[in-house]
Amino acid sequence: MLLPAPEVAALPVVHSVRPRLRVLDLLRFCAAFAVVLFHYGHTRAWGTPNAFPTLSAVTMFGVYGVRMFFVISGFVILMSAWGRTPGEFASSRIARLYPAYWASVIILGALAVVGLTTDHRPTLSELIANLTMLQHGLRIRDLELVYWTLWQELVFYVLIAVFAAIGFTYRRCLAFLGGWLVLLAIAERVDADLLQAVLVPFSAPYFIAGMALYLVHRFGGSLFPWLFVGAGWAVALVQVLGENPPAVQRFGQDLGSALVVGVISLIFLVMILVALGTFDGVDWRWLTVLGALTYPLYLFHHHVGYLLIGWLHAPLGRWLTLPVVLAAALVLAYGVHRLVEVPLQDRLRSALNRSLRADDGYSDRAG
Repeated sequence: MLLPAPEVAALPVVHSVRPRLRVLDLLRFCAAFAVVLFHYGHTRAWGTPNAFPTLSAVTMFGVYGVRMFFVISGFVILMSAWGRTPGEFASSRIARLYPAYWASVIILGALAVVGLTTDHRPTLSELIANLTMLQHGLRIRDLELVYWTLWQELVFYVLIAVFAAIGFTYRRCLAFLGGWLVLLAIAERVDADLLQAVLVPFSAPYFIAGMALYLVHRFGGSLFPWLFVGAGWAVALVQVLGENPPAVQRFGQDLGSALVVGVISLIFLVMILVALGTFDGVDWRWLTVLGALTYPLYLFHHHVGYLLIGWLHAPLGRWLTLPVVLAAALVLAYGVHRLVEVPLQDRLRSALNRSLRADDGYSDRAG
């Protein structure tokens, strides 16, 4: 349904620009750490299917940490893209994602080629495809287990870049979110592969809710954004309850389903509180460091943890090995951030922005 024509009196009042939401750095790190605990608790590197029976009853819910990532992405990506051109947005995203990612493909690829940490030795074509981050779309195997989420993010970024070419406004965002939801349902109904590939149905309800919550944060809590938050929550629950998740298997159908609903609802509740400004007072600068560790920790933890757990659990025992491996993963993440991201991100972003202006001199000469 088309929205009514803009009227000055009907537009929400724009709030003044708020300081950096450092609580999002904390939430991103918590989501990543939950994923790490889930993988480390269930990896076959321990030599047993369940090395921590009691602990895994909690850490198994870390599998839902990626959902938190997607809600945060919806919020943050709309916030970062607002007021930027498509080129500027693309430059910022490429510079943010690729340096640490290339490092992970090179290092983890080398480990895999020599037969460490994986049963599959990647071919040259698989390594090259993974360097592009487009391997999922090319139907080529991910070098690392966690790379599948990056494809979801890339498709979302493309959608936002196209939206940026049109120009962001409050009402256009509402129309965008409504169209995305309707097309999701249509794609499922008609089994349209192309639509499903573009609309990323797994992560879409979280992206939609995150974008709607950013509208709440920026413009205030009018009804339409809240409707999209509620719709994203409902679609997310429908999806996750149909997956037969680990919690259902462990606790039984009724209790397991209730726990899953509680975890997903908690993710939405926390982000709602962020949007409402409840955590605006959380401005501890050290949280930015945690935020900086999140992406390299996510990229490297699985392979590195598998390798170290396999080496250490026999001599050290599982309860000493787990904190040692967690500490090693954090140290590695910090190293990648300082040695790869810090020196390369700004340079890459500057080079990309200069490339966008490459035709300026030609236009002047032609004139």
